[in-house]
Amino acid sequence: MNIKTVALIFGGPSAEHDVSLVSAKNIYTQLKEIVEKVVLLGVSKDREWKLIEESHLLSTNFEKPLDLTQVGTEVFLKYDGHKVLIYDQHGNHVSEEPIDLAFPIIHGPYGEDGELQNMMSEWDLPFVGSASAGCAHAFDKGKTKNILKDEDVPQASFLIFEKETPSFKEIEDQLGLPVFVKPANMGSSLGISKVKSEKEWETALSEAKKHDKKILVEKAIQNCREIECALLETDSGLQVSGLGEIKPSHEFYSYDAKYIDPNGAELIIPAVVDAGIEQKIQDLAKKCFEKLDCRDYARADFFIDANNEVYFNEINTHPGFTDISMFPSLWAHEGIKARELVSKLIDRAKERMEKRI
Repeated sequence: MNIKTVALIFGGPSAEHDVSLVSAKNIYTQLKEIVEKVVLLGVSKDREWKLIEESHLLSTNFEKPLDLTQVGTEVFLKYDGHKVLIYDQHGNHVSEEPIDLAFPIIHGPYGEDGELQNMMSEWDLPFVGSASAGCAHAFDKGKTKNILKDEDVPQASFLIFEKETPSFKEIEDQLGLPVFVKPANMGSSLGISKVKSEKEWETALSEAKKHDKKILVEKAIQNCREIECALLETDSGLQVSGLGEIKPSHEFYSYDAKYIDPNGAELIIPAVVDAGIEQKIQDLAKKCFEKLDCRDYARADFFIDANNEVYFNEINTHPGFTDISMFPSLWAHEGIKARELVSKLIDRAKERMEKRI
């Protein structure tokens, strides 16, 4: 099957909107060399879909993010029983070709939690990445923790709550201190705080609840190393990259450390890790990917404590694709550059399309 038109979908309503724009810019520069046509579909923070011009996307960066409310044509996607077509608000067909395949790169809620994937499935639109179930399992940190707890995957001790907030004393008694307080459904370390005292507890709760009503409290692993690996499904099966290490200059790998502070963290590829530990992390990454119903690609994050014990942290079904993102950097170290990486993802989705015909 020949794929003529790919829709690159980016933006979205979450606090990770700007990260998505930079990821999309980098994917687009590779994608336009692989397929005949790329349709740029931005989703504004208020969920308006916009048809965006190339020049606008290519101008965006973290210092000057694209304001999707100010650019592009408002459009709607409709399934005609055969293909997905793009129409403007007046009902005019605005795309020269029907969309063959979608490449969603919306980070955070709406794009990573399964909602967008459900929509694309209803449109019968094939897409790159995990299906709705895999996204929902991996994005909700509470679901992730509970699914993998039943699979005996090593994790830090945790509590999850949504309605009744435990007291600080209950947290201290059950988990000890310090702890991390996290919104269950959010990425890029947004809303995460490290809590060492009762005074910090209320502030951390307030910050986390800005992003989600479901909260995860997790025992902090002291003096740990932050290790990541990348996963990619290919014809030969699920491949796992070598390991990378993140050394944040901040107290932990926060949003500011990731994207705002140019000296916020050092990415070390390859990570200097004992061969046995590396194999254990790679095996655990595969297990987590499979048990959470992930598909196509992901990034898995782990901790190694002072006793060389390994703990799973999280898995990301829409890993960042910025210039400083670990996912493309790890594969580049393996010899798979950005264009080949994007091409492999397109080929994987194309194979699924061919199998269902």
